[in-house]
Amino acid sequence: MADEHLPVLIAGGGLAGLTTALFLGSYGIRPVVVEKHPGTSVVMKARGQYPHTMEVLRIAGVAERIAAAGPDGGTGEFLMVIADSLTGPVRKTITGADMAMRHVSPEDWAMASQERTEVILADRARELGAELRFDTELVSFAQSADAVTAVLYDRRTGAERTVTADYLVGADGRHSPVRAGLGIGMHGRGDLGEIFRVFFDADLSEPLAALPEVAEGRRFALFWLQEPVPGVFYTTDVPGRYGYVLGMSQHPPDFGAFTDERCAELVRTGLGLPDLPLKVVETGRTEILSMIADRFGDGRVHLVGDAARLVPAPGGLGGNTAVTDGFYLAWKLAMVLKGEAGPGLLDSHDAERRPVSEMIGEQQLRNTVERLAPYLDDGALAAPLPPVVQAFGYRHLSRAVVREPDDTGEPLEDPAAPTGRPGSRAPYAELPDGAPAAATTALFGRSFVLLTGAAGDGPADEWSAAAAEVAARLGLPLPVHRLGGGDWLRSYGITGAGAVLVRPDRFVAWRSPGPAGGTDPAVRALEGALRTVLDRPAPRRGDR
Repeated sequence: MADEHLPVLIAGGGLAGLTTALFLGSYGIRPVVVEKHPGTSVVMKARGQYPHTMEVLRIAGVAERIAAAGPDGGTGEFLMVIADSLTGPVRKTITGADMAMRHVSPEDWAMASQERTEVILADRARELGAELRFDTELVSFAQSADAVTAVLYDRRTGAERTVTADYLVGADGRHSPVRAGLGIGMHGRGDLGEIFRVFFDADLSEPLAALPEVAEGRRFALFWLQEPVPGVFYTTDVPGRYGYVLGMSQHPPDFGAFTDERCAELVRTGLGLPDLPLKVVETGRTEILSMIADRFGDGRVHLVGDAARLVPAPGGLGGNTAVTDGFYLAWKLAMVLKGEAGPGLLDSHDAERRPVSEMIGEQQLRNTVERLAPYLDDGALAAPLPPVVQAFGYRHLSRAVVREPDDTGEPLEDPAAPTGRPGSRAPYAELPDGAPAAATTALFGRSFVLLTGAAGDGPADEWSAAAAEVAARLGLPLPVHRLGGGDWLRSYGITGAGAVLVRPDRFVAWRSPGPAGGTDPAVRALEGALRTVLDRPAPRRGDR
Protein backbone atom coordinates (compact mmCIF):
# COMPACT_ATOMS: atom_id res chain seq x y z
CA MET A 1 0.00 0.00 0.00
CA ALA A 2 1.33 3.44 -0.94
CA ASP A 3 2.32 5.90 1.78
CA GLU A 4 1.11 8.93 -0.21
CA HIS A 5 -0.27 9.96 -3.60
CA LEU A 6 1.33 12.72 -5.67
CA PRO A 7 0.09 14.50 -8.78
CA VAL A 8 3.59 14.50 -10.34
CA LEU A 9 6.79 12.87 -9.12
CA ILE A 10 9.94 14.33 -10.66
CA ALA A 11 13.12 12.25 -10.48
CA GLY A 12 16.09 14.60 -10.62
CA GLY A 13 16.70 18.08 -9.23
CA GLY A 14 18.82 19.65 -11.96
CA LEU A 15 17.82 22.31 -14.49
CA ALA A 16 15.11 20.26 -16.20
CA GLY A 17 13.56 18.81 -13.06
CA LEU A 18 13.52 22.11 -11.17
CA THR A 19 12.02 24.01 -14.11
CA THR A 20 9.30 21.38 -14.53
CA ALA A 21 8.49 21.66 -10.82
CA LEU A 22 8.52 25.46 -10.91
CA PHE A 23 6.04 25.71 -13.77
CA LEU A 24 3.80 22.98 -12.40
CA GLY A 25 3.66 25.02 -9.21
CA SER A 26 2.77 28.14 -11.19
CA TYR A 27 -0.28 26.27 -12.53
CA GLY A 28 -1.39 25.21 -9.07
CA ILE A 29 -0.01 21.66 -9.21
CA ARG A 30 2.17 20.63 -6.24
CA PRO A 31 4.85 18.24 -7.53
CA VAL A 32 7.49 16.43 -5.51
CA VAL A 33 11.10 16.43 -6.71
CA VAL A 34 13.43 13.69 -5.48
CA GLU A 35 17.17 14.16 -5.91
CA LYS A 36 19.78 11.71 -4.63
CA HIS A 37 22.37 14.41 -3.96
CA PRO A 38 22.17 16.48 -0.76
CA GLY A 39 21.37 19.70 -2.62
CA THR A 40 21.63 21.50 -5.91
CA SER A 41 24.83 21.17 -7.92
CA VAL A 42 28.06 22.48 -6.40
CA VAL A 43 30.11 21.41 -9.42
CA MET A 44 31.10 24.11 -11.92
CA LYS A 45 29.15 23.21 -15.05
CA ALA A 46 27.50 25.02 -17.93
CA ARG A 47 26.97 28.76 -18.11
CA GLY A 48 24.76 31.15 -20.04
CA GLN A 49 21.10 31.66 -20.89
CA TYR A 50 20.02 32.39 -24.44
CA PRO A 51 17.35 35.09 -24.92
CA HIS A 52 14.65 32.47 -25.61
CA THR A 53 15.47 30.88 -22.26
CA MET A 54 15.33 34.28 -20.59
CA GLU A 55 11.80 34.68 -21.97
CA VAL A 56 10.89 31.47 -20.16
CA LEU A 57 12.63 32.59 -16.98
CA ARG A 58 10.78 35.91 -17.07
CA ILE A 59 7.47 34.03 -17.18
CA ALA A 60 8.80 32.05 -14.20
CA GLY A 61 9.44 35.28 -12.30
CA VAL A 62 13.19 34.78 -11.96
CA ALA A 63 14.70 36.60 -14.96
CA GLU A 64 16.19 39.41 -12.89
CA ARG A 65 17.60 37.00 -10.32
CA ILE A 66 19.22 34.87 -13.01
CA ALA A 67 20.69 37.88 -14.82
CA ALA A 68 22.08 39.32 -11.59
CA ALA A 69 23.74 35.98 -10.79
CA GLY A 70 26.12 36.35 -13.72
CA PRO A 71 29.64 37.72 -13.27
CA ASP A 72 28.60 40.85 -15.16
CA GLY A 73 25.84 41.68 -12.70
CA GLY A 74 23.15 41.44 -15.34
CA THR A 75 24.47 43.02 -18.54
CA GLY A 76 24.69 39.76 -20.46
CA GLU A 77 28.16 40.70 -21.66
CA PHE A 78 30.61 37.95 -22.64
CA LEU A 79 33.51 37.24 -24.93
CA MET A 80 34.24 34.22 -27.09
CA VAL A 81 37.73 34.21 -28.57
CA ILE A 82 39.31 31.87 -31.08
CA ALA A 83 43.08 32.12 -30.73
CA ASP A 84 46.22 30.08 -31.12
CA SER A 85 46.99 30.55 -27.42
CA LEU A 86 46.06 32.83 -24.54
CA THR A 87 48.75 35.23 -25.69
CA GLY A 88 47.53 35.19 -29.31
CA PRO A 89 47.38 35.59 -32.16
CA VAL A 90 43.58 36.04 -32.04
CA ARG A 91 41.74 34.64 -35.03
CA LYS A 92 38.23 35.79 -34.15
CA THR A 93 36.41 37.54 -31.29
CA ILE A 94 32.67 37.27 -30.68
CA THR A 95 31.01 39.55 -28.12
CA GLY A 96 27.61 39.51 -26.51
CA ALA A 97 26.63 42.37 -28.81
CA ASP A 98 27.53 40.23 -31.83
CA MET A 99 25.18 37.52 -30.57
CA ALA A 100 22.31 39.84 -29.58
CA MET A 101 18.85 38.67 -30.66
CA ARG A 102 16.89 41.84 -29.90
CA HIS A 103 15.35 41.75 -33.39
CA VAL A 104 13.34 38.66 -32.40
CA SER A 105 13.08 38.96 -28.60
CA PRO A 106 12.88 41.64 -25.91
CA GLU A 107 15.40 39.70 -23.80
CA ASP A 108 19.17 39.85 -23.59
CA TRP A 109 21.58 37.06 -22.76
CA ALA A 110 22.40 36.21 -19.15
CA MET A 111 25.61 34.58 -18.01
CA ALA A 112 24.65 32.81 -14.78
CA SER A 113 26.41 29.52 -14.03
CA GLN A 114 24.40 26.34 -13.65
CA GLU A 115 25.26 26.01 -9.97
CA ARG A 116 23.82 29.47 -9.23
CA THR A 117 20.87 29.00 -11.57
CA GLU A 118 19.78 25.78 -9.87
CA VAL A 119 19.61 27.51 -6.47
CA ILE A 120 17.36 30.23 -7.90
CA LEU A 121 15.10 27.72 -9.63
CA ALA A 122 14.85 25.61 -6.47
CA ASP A 123 13.89 28.62 -4.35
CA ARG A 124 11.24 29.71 -6.85
CA ALA A 125 9.83 26.18 -7.16
CA ARG A 126 9.38 26.09 -3.38
CA GLU A 127 7.75 29.53 -3.45
CA LEU A 128 5.19 28.14 -5.90
CA GLY A 129 4.37 25.06 -3.85
CA ALA A 130 6.74 22.36 -5.09
CA GLU A 131 8.34 20.05 -2.52
CA LEU A 132 12.03 19.24 -2.97
CA ARG A 133 13.33 16.12 -1.26
CA PHE A 134 17.11 15.98 -1.46
CA ASP A 135 19.09 12.92 -0.35
CA THR A 136 16.19 10.90 -1.75
CA GLU A 137 16.58 8.38 -4.53
CA LEU A 138 14.08 6.77 -6.88
CA VAL A 139 14.79 3.06 -6.41
CA SER A 140 12.20 1.57 -8.75
CA PHE A 141 8.89 2.30 -10.40
CA ALA A 142 6.10 0.57 -12.26
CA GLN A 143 3.13 2.03 -14.06
CA SER A 144 -0.42 0.95 -14.73
CA ALA A 145 -3.13 2.55 -16.79
CA ASP A 146 -4.09 4.71 -13.80
CA ALA A 147 -0.90 5.62 -11.91
CA VAL A 148 2.83 5.21 -11.39
CA THR A 149 3.98 3.41 -8.26
CA ALA A 150 7.48 4.32 -7.08
CA VAL A 151 9.80 3.24 -4.29
CA LEU A 152 11.84 6.06 -2.76
CA TYR A 153 14.93 5.65 -0.60
CA ASP A 154 15.93 8.27 2.00
CA ARG A 155 19.74 8.24 1.96
CA ARG A 156 19.94 9.99 5.35
CA THR A 157 17.71 7.62 7.31
CA GLY A 158 17.92 4.48 5.20
CA ALA A 159 14.11 4.30 5.09
CA GLU A 160 12.13 3.30 2.01
CA ARG A 161 8.62 4.42 1.22
CA THR A 162 6.20 3.69 -1.60
CA VAL A 163 4.29 6.47 -3.32
CA THR A 164 1.89 6.63 -6.23
CA ALA A 165 1.75 9.47 -8.71
CA ASP A 166 -0.46 10.39 -11.61
CA TYR A 167 2.68 11.07 -13.65
CA LEU A 168 6.44 10.57 -13.38
CA VAL A 169 8.96 12.89 -15.02
CA GLY A 170 12.43 11.49 -15.62
CA ALA A 171 14.87 14.38 -15.19
CA ASP A 172 17.57 12.13 -13.79
CA GLY A 173 20.47 12.85 -16.08
CA ARG A 174 22.65 11.12 -18.59
CA HIS A 175 22.50 7.67 -16.99
CA SER A 176 18.72 8.03 -16.29
CA PRO A 177 17.36 5.06 -14.35
CA VAL A 178 13.92 6.21 -15.47
CA ARG A 179 14.85 5.91 -19.13
CA ALA A 180 16.46 2.54 -18.47
CA GLY A 181 13.42 1.37 -16.51
CA LEU A 182 11.20 2.16 -19.48
CA GLY A 183 13.49 0.18 -21.79
CA ILE A 184 14.00 3.21 -24.02
CA GLY A 185 17.13 3.07 -26.13
CA MET A 186 19.18 5.91 -27.56
CA HIS A 187 20.49 6.65 -31.02
CA GLY A 188 23.13 8.97 -32.48
CA ARG A 189 26.89 9.14 -32.87
CA GLY A 190 27.38 7.77 -29.36
CA ASP A 191 30.70 8.19 -27.55
CA LEU A 192 32.71 10.92 -29.27
CA GLY A 193 35.66 10.83 -26.91
CA GLU A 194 36.73 12.15 -23.55
CA ILE A 195 37.75 15.54 -22.23
CA PHE A 196 39.93 16.29 -19.24
CA ARG A 197 39.07 19.35 -17.15
CA VAL A 198 41.32 21.29 -14.76
CA PHE A 199 40.21 24.12 -12.48
CA PHE A 200 43.11 26.23 -11.25
CA ASP A 201 43.94 29.46 -9.45
CA ALA A 202 46.38 31.89 -11.05
CA ASP A 203 47.09 35.57 -11.61
CA LEU A 204 46.24 36.14 -15.26
CA SER A 205 45.83 39.92 -15.07
CA GLU A 206 48.73 40.48 -17.46
CA PRO A 207 47.76 37.95 -20.19
CA LEU A 208 44.14 39.16 -20.01
CA ALA A 209 44.97 42.88 -19.73
CA ALA A 210 43.55 43.63 -23.19
CA LEU A 211 40.12 42.29 -22.13
CA PRO A 212 38.54 44.74 -19.66
CA GLU A 213 37.02 43.20 -16.49
CA VAL A 214 37.78 39.60 -17.46
CA ALA A 215 40.64 38.95 -15.03
CA GLU A 216 38.65 40.73 -12.30
CA GLY A 217 35.78 38.27 -12.73
CA ARG A 218 33.25 40.87 -13.90
CA ARG A 219 33.01 39.61 -17.46
CA PHE A 220 32.79 36.02 -18.67
CA ALA A 221 35.24 34.95 -21.35
CA LEU A 222 35.78 31.67 -23.15
CA PHE A 223 38.72 30.93 -25.43
CA TRP A 224 38.85 28.21 -28.05
CA LEU A 225 42.60 27.61 -28.21
CA GLN A 226 44.11 25.99 -31.27
CA GLU A 227 47.82 25.42 -30.53
CA PRO A 228 49.64 23.23 -29.70
CA VAL A 229 46.48 21.13 -29.19
CA PRO A 230 42.82 22.20 -29.28
CA GLY A 231 41.54 23.21 -25.85
CA VAL A 232 39.16 25.52 -24.02
CA PHE A 233 39.97 28.15 -21.40
CA TYR A 234 37.25 30.01 -19.49
CA THR A 235 36.58 32.18 -16.45
CA THR A 236 34.46 31.12 -13.45
CA ASP A 237 32.37 32.82 -10.77
CA VAL A 238 35.46 32.98 -8.55
CA PRO A 239 37.86 35.80 -9.53
CA GLY A 240 41.29 34.33 -10.19
CA ARG A 241 39.91 30.82 -10.75
CA TYR A 242 39.80 29.42 -14.26
CA GLY A 243 38.90 26.30 -16.14
CA TYR A 244 40.91 24.57 -18.83
CA VAL A 245 39.61 21.69 -20.93
CA LEU A 246 42.08 19.62 -22.87
CA GLY A 247 40.89 18.92 -26.40
CA MET A 248 38.93 15.74 -26.93
CA SER A 249 40.59 12.39 -27.50
CA GLN A 250 39.20 9.00 -28.45
CA HIS A 251 42.24 7.33 -26.88
CA PRO A 252 42.99 9.38 -23.76
CA PRO A 253 45.76 8.52 -21.32
CA ASP A 254 44.94 7.53 -17.75
CA PHE A 255 44.22 11.02 -16.47
CA GLY A 256 43.33 9.58 -13.07
CA ALA A 257 47.03 8.83 -12.53
CA PHE A 258 48.15 12.39 -13.29
CA THR A 259 49.70 14.34 -10.42
CA ASP A 260 48.76 17.97 -9.77
CA GLU A 261 52.07 19.04 -11.25
CA ARG A 262 51.41 17.04 -14.43
CA CYS A 263 47.98 18.67 -14.69
CA ALA A 264 49.56 22.09 -14.16
CA GLU A 265 51.97 21.41 -17.02
CA LEU A 266 49.02 20.50 -19.28
CA VAL A 267 47.45 23.86 -18.47
CA ARG A 268 50.64 25.84 -19.04
CA THR A 269 51.24 24.13 -22.35
CA GLY A 270 47.63 24.54 -23.48
CA LEU A 271 47.56 28.25 -22.62
CA GLY A 272 50.94 28.99 -24.14
CA LEU A 273 52.24 30.29 -20.78
CA PRO A 274 55.10 27.91 -19.88
CA ASP A 275 56.18 29.86 -16.76
CA LEU A 276 52.72 30.55 -15.28
CA PRO A 277 52.53 29.92 -11.49
CA LEU A 278 49.24 28.18 -10.74
CA LYS A 279 47.52 25.99 -8.19
CA VAL A 280 45.37 23.05 -9.33
CA VAL A 281 42.04 23.11 -7.47
CA GLU A 282 40.07 20.30 -9.08
CA THR A 283 40.29 17.88 -11.99
CA GLY A 284 37.77 15.70 -13.74
CA ARG A 285 37.13 13.71 -16.88
CA THR A 286 33.91 13.56 -18.88
CA GLU A 287 32.74 11.40 -21.76
CA ILE A 288 31.30 13.45 -24.61
CA LEU A 289 28.22 11.79 -26.02
CA SER A 290 25.85 12.62 -28.87
CA MET A 291 22.69 10.57 -28.33
CA ILE A 292 18.93 11.12 -28.38
CA ALA A 293 16.35 8.91 -26.67
CA ASP A 294 14.29 6.87 -29.13
CA ARG A 295 11.16 8.33 -27.55
CA PHE A 296 10.55 10.92 -24.87
CA GLY A 297 7.73 9.21 -23.07
CA ASP A 298 5.95 5.98 -22.31
CA GLY A 299 2.47 5.97 -20.83
CA ARG A 300 2.48 8.11 -17.70
CA VAL A 301 6.25 8.71 -17.75
CA HIS A 302 8.03 11.50 -19.65
CA LEU A 303 11.69 12.40 -20.12
CA VAL A 304 13.32 15.84 -20.01
CA GLY A 305 16.85 17.23 -20.00
CA ASP A 306 19.81 14.86 -20.18
CA ALA A 307 17.51 11.90 -19.62
CA ALA A 308 16.10 12.66 -23.08
CA ARG A 309 19.19 13.89 -24.91
CA LEU A 310 22.95 14.00 -24.54
CA VAL A 311 24.59 16.64 -26.71
CA PRO A 312 28.16 17.94 -26.84
CA ALA A 313 28.66 21.27 -25.07
CA PRO A 314 29.91 23.60 -27.85
CA GLY A 315 26.99 25.84 -28.72
CA GLY A 316 25.62 26.06 -25.20
CA LEU A 317 22.10 24.82 -25.89
CA GLY A 318 22.17 21.70 -23.72
CA GLY A 319 21.30 23.38 -20.43
CA ASN A 320 19.06 25.90 -22.17
CA THR A 321 17.05 23.11 -23.74
CA ALA A 322 16.73 21.39 -20.36
CA VAL A 323 15.09 24.55 -18.98
CA THR A 324 12.70 24.89 -21.91
CA ASP A 325 11.83 21.18 -21.71
CA GLY A 326 10.36 21.77 -18.26
CA PHE A 327 8.42 24.80 -19.46
CA TYR A 328 6.99 23.00 -22.47
CA LEU A 329 5.97 19.89 -20.55
CA ALA A 330 4.54 21.49 -17.39
CA TRP A 331 1.53 23.24 -18.94
CA LYS A 332 0.49 20.04 -20.66
CA LEU A 333 0.72 17.99 -17.47
CA ALA A 334 -1.17 20.68 -15.55
CA MET A 335 -4.04 20.89 -18.04
CA VAL A 336 -4.44 17.12 -18.15
CA LEU A 337 -4.39 16.88 -14.35
CA LYS A 338 -7.02 19.63 -14.09
CA GLY A 339 -9.28 17.94 -16.61
CA GLU A 340 -8.86 20.79 -19.08
CA ALA A 341 -7.19 18.51 -21.65
CA GLY A 342 -7.31 14.87 -22.61
CA PRO A 343 -4.31 12.58 -22.06
CA GLY A 344 -3.51 12.67 -25.77
CA LEU A 345 -2.11 16.17 -25.29
CA LEU A 346 0.90 14.60 -23.60
CA ASP A 347 1.71 12.63 -26.75
CA SER A 348 2.86 15.93 -28.22
CA HIS A 349 5.83 16.05 -25.84
CA ASP A 350 7.70 13.44 -27.85
CA ALA A 351 6.43 14.66 -31.20
CA GLU A 352 7.54 18.22 -30.53
CA ARG A 353 10.67 17.96 -28.43
CA ARG A 354 12.47 15.06 -30.10
CA PRO A 355 12.93 16.78 -33.51
CA VAL A 356 14.27 19.88 -31.76
CA SER A 357 16.71 17.69 -29.84
CA GLU A 358 17.89 16.03 -33.04
CA MET A 359 18.56 19.45 -34.57
CA ILE A 360 20.45 20.74 -31.54
CA GLY A 361 22.47 17.54 -31.31
CA GLU A 362 23.52 17.83 -34.96
CA GLN A 363 24.48 21.49 -34.61
CA GLN A 364 26.51 21.00 -31.47
CA LEU A 365 28.21 17.95 -32.97
CA ARG A 366 29.27 20.18 -35.85
CA ASN A 367 30.59 22.78 -33.39
CA THR A 368 32.53 20.08 -31.57
CA VAL A 369 34.17 18.87 -34.75
CA GLU A 370 35.12 22.41 -35.78
CA ARG A 371 36.44 23.51 -32.37
CA LEU A 372 37.73 20.43 -30.59
CA ALA A 373 37.78 17.26 -32.68
CA PRO A 374 38.40 17.69 -36.43
CA TYR A 375 39.18 13.98 -36.61
CA LEU A 376 35.44 13.29 -36.22
CA ASP A 377 34.54 14.94 -39.52
CA ASP A 378 33.09 12.17 -41.65
CA GLY A 379 31.74 14.44 -44.38
CA ALA A 380 28.16 13.98 -43.20
CA LEU A 381 27.85 16.88 -40.75
CA ALA A 382 24.65 18.92 -40.83
CA ALA A 383 24.74 22.30 -42.53
CA PRO A 384 25.32 25.08 -39.98
CA LEU A 385 22.34 27.04 -38.68
CA PRO A 386 22.56 30.53 -37.19
CA PRO A 387 22.19 30.47 -33.39
CA VAL A 388 19.06 32.63 -33.61
CA VAL A 389 17.38 29.99 -35.78
CA GLN A 390 18.39 27.21 -33.39
CA ALA A 391 16.92 29.16 -30.46
CA PHE A 392 13.80 30.72 -31.99
CA GLY A 393 13.21 29.12 -35.37
CA TYR A 394 12.09 25.57 -34.60
CA ARG A 395 8.46 24.61 -35.02
CA HIS A 396 6.35 22.32 -32.85
CA LEU A 397 4.46 20.09 -35.27
CA SER A 398 2.08 17.68 -33.59
CA ARG A 399 -1.60 17.10 -33.03
CA ALA A 400 -1.43 19.90 -30.46
CA VAL A 401 -1.49 22.46 -33.28
CA VAL A 402 -4.01 22.92 -36.09
CA ARG A 403 -1.86 22.98 -39.18
CA GLU A 404 -3.09 24.74 -42.28
CA PRO A 405 -3.77 22.93 -45.57
CA ASP A 406 -0.76 24.39 -47.37
CA ASP A 407 1.67 23.68 -44.50
CA THR A 408 4.26 21.21 -45.81
CA GLY A 409 5.78 20.71 -42.37
CA GLU A 410 9.02 22.66 -42.54
CA PRO A 411 10.70 22.09 -39.16
CA LEU A 412 12.42 25.50 -39.10
CA GLU A 413 11.79 29.07 -40.16
CA ASP A 414 13.73 32.31 -39.95
CA PRO A 415 12.47 34.07 -36.81
CA ALA A 416 13.46 37.40 -38.35
CA ALA A 417 10.89 36.77 -41.12
CA PRO A 418 8.14 34.99 -39.17
CA THR A 419 5.11 33.44 -40.82
CA GLY A 420 2.81 33.18 -37.82
CA ARG A 421 1.87 29.67 -38.97
CA PRO A 422 0.47 27.27 -36.39
CA GLY A 423 3.35 25.34 -34.87
CA SER A 424 5.76 28.27 -35.01
CA ARG A 425 6.76 30.49 -32.12
CA ALA A 426 4.37 33.40 -31.74
CA PRO A 427 6.39 36.24 -33.26
CA TYR A 428 7.81 39.04 -31.17
CA ALA A 429 6.31 42.35 -32.22
CA GLU A 430 6.19 45.72 -30.55
CA LEU A 431 2.63 46.94 -30.06
CA PRO A 432 1.05 50.36 -30.60
CA ASP A 433 0.05 52.73 -27.85
CA GLY A 434 -3.13 51.63 -26.16
CA ALA A 435 -2.34 47.91 -26.48
CA PRO A 436 -2.34 45.83 -23.27
CA ALA A 437 1.45 45.40 -23.36
CA ALA A 438 4.50 46.89 -25.02
CA ALA A 439 5.13 43.72 -27.03
CA THR A 440 3.38 40.47 -27.86
CA THR A 441 5.74 38.32 -25.78
CA ALA A 442 4.48 39.89 -22.54
CA LEU A 443 1.03 38.39 -23.20
CA PHE A 444 2.07 34.74 -23.22
CA GLY A 445 3.06 32.01 -20.80
CA ARG A 446 0.16 31.59 -18.39
CA SER A 447 -2.78 30.28 -20.43
CA PHE A 448 -4.08 30.05 -23.95
CA VAL A 449 -4.71 33.56 -25.30
CA LEU A 450 -6.60 34.86 -28.32
CA LEU A 451 -5.18 37.83 -30.22
CA THR A 452 -7.47 39.94 -32.39
CA GLY A 453 -7.15 43.14 -34.36
CA ALA A 454 -8.78 46.53 -34.00
CA ALA A 455 -11.14 47.10 -31.08
CA GLY A 456 -14.76 48.12 -31.62
CA ASP A 457 -17.82 46.64 -33.24
CA GLY A 458 -17.68 43.98 -35.93
CA PRO A 459 -15.15 41.13 -36.29
CA ALA A 460 -13.22 41.97 -33.14
CA ASP A 461 -16.41 41.64 -31.15
CA GLU A 462 -17.34 38.33 -32.77
CA TRP A 463 -14.00 36.83 -31.68
CA SER A 464 -14.32 38.23 -28.16
CA ALA A 465 -17.83 36.87 -27.81
CA ALA A 466 -16.76 33.52 -29.22
CA ALA A 467 -13.84 33.27 -26.81
CA ALA A 468 -16.08 33.94 -23.81
CA GLU A 469 -18.54 31.26 -24.90
CA VAL A 470 -15.86 28.68 -25.71
CA ALA A 471 -14.03 29.31 -22.43
CA ALA A 472 -17.27 28.72 -20.53
CA ARG A 473 -18.04 25.54 -22.47
CA LEU A 474 -14.56 24.07 -21.98
CA GLY A 475 -14.04 25.34 -18.45
CA LEU A 476 -10.70 27.03 -18.98
CA PRO A 477 -9.36 30.60 -19.04
CA LEU A 478 -9.10 32.20 -22.47
CA PRO A 479 -8.23 35.89 -22.25
CA VAL A 480 -8.68 37.97 -25.39
CA HIS A 481 -6.20 40.71 -26.29
CA ARG A 482 -7.44 43.28 -28.81
CA LEU A 483 -4.21 44.75 -30.10
CA GLY A 484 -5.33 47.21 -32.75
CA GLY A 485 -3.56 47.53 -36.06
CA GLY A 486 0.14 47.61 -36.77
CA ASP A 487 3.06 45.50 -37.90
CA TRP A 488 2.10 42.64 -35.59
CA LEU A 489 -0.73 41.70 -37.99
CA ARG A 490 1.73 41.06 -40.81
CA SER A 491 4.00 39.02 -38.53
CA TYR A 492 1.08 36.82 -37.53
CA GLY A 493 -0.29 36.50 -41.05
CA ILE A 494 -3.77 37.88 -40.34
CA THR A 495 -5.89 40.92 -41.13
CA GLY A 496 -7.36 43.24 -38.52
CA ALA A 497 -10.51 41.10 -38.63
CA GLY A 498 -8.66 37.84 -37.95
CA ALA A 499 -7.63 36.02 -34.79
CA VAL A 500 -4.69 33.95 -33.50
CA LEU A 501 -4.78 31.35 -30.73
CA VAL A 502 -1.47 31.09 -28.83
CA ARG A 503 -0.62 28.21 -26.51
CA PRO A 504 0.78 28.73 -23.00
CA ASP A 505 4.26 27.93 -24.31
CA ARG A 506 4.18 30.87 -26.83
CA PHE A 507 3.56 28.70 -29.89
CA VAL A 508 0.76 29.43 -32.34
CA ALA A 509 -1.96 26.82 -32.05
CA TRP A 510 -4.38 28.05 -34.73
CA ARG A 511 -5.31 31.17 -36.64
CA SER A 512 -8.09 32.64 -38.74
CA PRO A 513 -6.56 35.15 -41.17
CA GLY A 514 -9.88 36.96 -41.59
CA PRO A 515 -13.33 37.27 -40.00
CA ALA A 516 -15.36 34.21 -39.18
CA GLY A 517 -18.56 35.72 -40.55
CA GLY A 518 -20.46 35.97 -37.28
CA THR A 519 -20.32 34.84 -33.69
CA ASP A 520 -21.66 31.34 -34.30
CA PRO A 521 -19.05 30.48 -36.98
CA ALA A 522 -16.38 32.01 -34.74
CA VAL A 523 -17.48 29.79 -31.85
CA ARG A 524 -17.39 26.69 -34.04
CA ALA A 525 -13.95 27.51 -35.43
CA LEU A 526 -12.38 28.41 -32.09
CA GLU A 527 -13.94 25.56 -30.15
CA GLY A 528 -12.94 23.09 -32.84
CA ALA A 529 -9.36 24.32 -32.71
CA LEU A 530 -9.12 24.08 -28.93
CA ARG A 531 -10.72 20.64 -28.84
CA THR A 532 -8.18 19.43 -31.40
CA VAL A 533 -5.21 20.89 -29.57
CA LEU A 534 -6.38 19.71 -26.15
CA ASP A 535 -7.47 16.23 -27.21
CA ARG A 536 -11.07 16.91 -26.16
CA PRO A 537 -13.37 15.42 -28.79
CA ALA A 538 -16.71 17.16 -29.18
CA PRO A 539 -19.43 15.49 -27.10
CA ARG A 540 -22.06 13.52 -28.93
CA ARG A 541 -25.27 15.44 -29.51
CA GLY A 542 -27.12 13.58 -26.76
CA ASP A 543 -24.34 14.25 -24.23
CA ARG A 544 -24.47 18.06 -24.39
